[in-house]
Amino acid sequence: MQDRCWGLKERTETGKRTANVSSLQEGDKVLFYYAGKDGHCILGTCVLASGFTEAKIIHEEYSDWEKGVRLKKESIEKWRTPLSIERLRGKVSFVPIGKNYGSYLQGSVKKVDRNEYDIVIREHNIS
Repeated sequence: MQDRCWGLKERTETGKRTANVSSLQEGDKVLFYYAGKDGHCILGTCVLASGFTEAKIIHEEYSDWEKGVRLKKESIEKWRTPLSIERLRGKVSFVPIGKNYGSYLQGSVKKVDRNEYDIVIREHNIS
C-alpha cells in the first residue's frame, strides 16, 4: 500500500484468466484482504488511481510486475487495527455463516457490492 501500486497478473500460471482483474477501473474503491497463518483480516482501503494497465509496476522488495494498478496516495487508509474477517461472518456474502469462506476469497480480486463495502467499513469503525 505504501508504494502506491498493486501488481496483478491477468492470467494464472496455467493460462486461466484471473477473475475481475481486467475490469478494475480508476476510481474503484478497494479493500485489502490478508490471509495468513496468524489470521485473516481486512487491512485497509484505498481508491484506484488507474485501471488495470500494462505499465510496469515495480516494487523494490518483491518481484517486478508487468501489469497492475496504481493507488491514489491521499486515499490510502492502512487501518491501525485490522478487521478480523470473522467479524463479517453472516453479514456479507463472502463470509457466510457455517461455511469456509476461504473458497469465496480465493484469487486476487473479488467484486464486492457497495452495500457490502459499507458493511465492512461500518464494522471497522465500531471495532
